[in-house]
Amino acid sequence: MSRKFLVALLLAVLILSPIGYLLYGYSKYDLSVNPDKPAPEHTYIVLRFPSGQYAVFTLPQYVNLTMRGFRIPEGTKGYAINVTGYITGIPEVDVNMTMNAPYQRFTIVLGDPSVKACSSNPEEFTGSCSDRTAAVAEMSAFTATLFKRYYYVEALKNGMDEASARQYAYEETMKRHDTRYLSFMTKTSLGLGRIGNKDHLAVVLLGPAEGAEVNRVIVPRPGLIVLEGKSDGALRAEVVLIEKIMQFKWPTENQTTTSG
Repeated sequence: MSRKFLVALLLAVLILSPIGYLLYGYSKYDLSVNPDKPAPEHTYIVLRFPSGQYAVFTLPQYVNLTMRGFRIPEGTKGYAINVTGYITGIPEVDVNMTMNAPYQRFTIVLGDPSVKACSSNPEEFTGSCSDRTAAVAEMSAFTATLFKRYYYVEALKNGMDEASARQYAYEETMKRHDTRYLSFMTKTSLGLGRIGNKDHLAVVLLGPAEGAEVNRVIVPRPGLIVLEGKSDGALRAEVVLIEKIMQFKWPTENQTTTSG
């Protein structure tokens, strides 16, 4: 075997191995966001009233209300949303565990790269730019608020006053916050578990532009939560549902009003 052949073989291995690794990760993306196995799911009904307020009900609660004569006000939008968890098997516990766990970083995956059209050519976007923007903004702010708590407490323990602790928490959170589109490399990172793990939270939004066919919130593994909506309005409602499941309350000057 000639030296030239060995060098060529070595170069081929060095070049093709990383490519193969990336392609392997990309091929695992679908299973990473949609595990091909059964898991318990709970159904919720989320209503968006014409006023912009939301109400969240479990399916039994909603059925009981309608049996007692409750009628949805004209102009209200309703979303039936399934919540599925693959960690403990209890969807609500999985949502709480995933969103409340301490992480080194977090990434919000905004959706398909076509979402970029919302800032320049919204008519080219498949779906509602206003609802997608609202869903992304709410989920980002919500996740950042949860993330900041650990650095705020850390700062207080280190003797900072409240104002300094809040500023420290904000700065530390922003350093660890990332946004991405659902590109080849993002799908590969999800498939390989480089994001969406115990150290790096990933929140993935999938709407009509991404071919979503159901309304659901799914927790496939620790550190990964997926919001999938047949409409961008459903995605927005799913953020409200997560907040409700976690009993999260916004400060009065910056809140999404929910009830139920």
